[in-house]
Amino acid sequence: MDLPVSRTPSRELRRWVRAALYQEDEDCAEKAWLVLAELTANAHDHGRSPAVVRVWGSTASSAVRIEVEDAGREAPGPGSSRWGGRRGFGLALVEGLAHRWGVDVHPTGKTVWAELVGRSTGAEPVG
Repeated sequence: MDLPVSRTPSRELRRWVRAALYQEDEDCAEKAWLVLAELTANAHDHGRSPAVVRVWGSTASSAVRIEVEDAGREAPGPGSSRWGGRRGFGLALVEGLAHRWGVDVHPTGKTVWAELVGRSTGAEPVG
């Protein structure tokens, strides 16, 4: 599913995540929602328009990949925020919840992505 990014993920996107993942793996669905909310908030606050969300789910493996692409080319990092103060911890949350995550910088911007694994994959979360 490709959707434009807003400050908070849309109800439609939340419904899709729940419908696609919740019956397979409730824990993975909740983690996916938290990661999705953080990455879309970051794209809204720190990225450049246009921004798009992509979410893939595999019921065969209970794996989820979340991508948020925006037109900015500055790669984010855990613990840093141009806003300073008490901000900058969202990517640390993503790092703790995701099996793996990263940033791909390309000529038209960047894609921040995270992969989560559910119970049926047999993979162990990093961390």
